[in-house]
Amino acid sequence: MTQAIKMILLVLGSVILQTSLVANISIFGCKPSLPLAFTVAIALLKGSFQGELFGFFSGLLCDLSSGGPFLGIQSLSQTLVGYLVGLLKRRFYSDSFITQLMSGFTATLIDKLITFLALGILLSGSYPQFRFLGLLINAVINSIMTIIVFRFVTRIFKSDSQQK
Repeated sequence: MTQAIKMILLVLGSVILQTSLVANISIFGCKPSLPLAFTVAIALLKGSFQGELFGFFSGLLCDLSSGGPFLGIQSLSQTLVGYLVGLLKRRFYSDSFITQLMSGFTATLIDKLITFLALGILLSGSYPQFRFLGLLINAVINSIMTIIVFRFVTRIFKSDSQQK
């Protein structure tokens, strides 16, 4: 199976799982983001270009499936997260547990900050309610999920490197 087909299936799978299964899970009032965890894992494994592509398409599908009034906020935030985390691939050892943990944590903070600012601008300065403790809990949950997803994605793309 080609790498492009694997990426498309991962985008679709992560969004379908997010909207059907993960959206119903709430840990201390926080909902984990599976597409964000996949975006971070892809960016760490494949670099910034593929990370931002994955982030754009998974964010766009999440925007479309949410039914919210603003199309493109998740797409924008996950694209930027994919790009920024992908830059780490050159500087840090991406197989490191600490790199994955910190990338997932930081990516969640960046994603939520971009979403918060974009909604504030679109709502004419009326910023949504901000919960700092909820943000930290969400970042920890997504960090743990990023480590699990990274292992999964590594196994999927491992067959590509073995065939070459």
